[in-house]
Amino acid sequence: MATLYGGDDSHPDSSISTAGTRMEELLFLDEPADADRASELRRELGEWLDRMGVDPNRAYDVVLATYEAIANSVEHAYRDHSDRGTLDIRVLCEAEGRIEVRVTDRGDWAVHNSDPNRGRGVPLMRALADSAAVTSDQNGTNVHMIWDGAAST
Repeated sequence: MATLYGGDDSHPDSSISTAGTRMEELLFLDEPADADRASELRRELGEWLDRMGVDPNRAYDVVLATYEAIANSVEHAYRDHSDRGTLDIRVLCEAEGRIEVRVTDRGDWAVHNSDPNRGRGVPLMRALADSAAVTSDQNGTNVHMIWDGAAST
């Protein structure tokens, strides 16, 4: 379930205004890192971007890249844990069309062997976003992606 800041409970989003720049925020906190919830989050993100009026091609890229980050958390972050962990997702959509996504977990992403059929998620995120970074430390992994301005048509 989305955690809301500043919005009403009927929509999983909120409005933020800072220094004259209007932003809309979608925030999910402590979501279960499991495949069923990942699919639901993907759908909810797509619906929210549609409500925000994001270009469908841009929305597709954002949803696909975000889903890859979520799927990596589901598959890798808690692989060696007895219980499923959680993840957080924060999406900011600015009036100028800039979109920023953060997917954060508190697990350890596993390093894969040299299987040629693995390891395409992070390069895909980097190809779809204008900027993408994956950082890990003892507290977990953070994926930060940015799409600048409006999508070109």
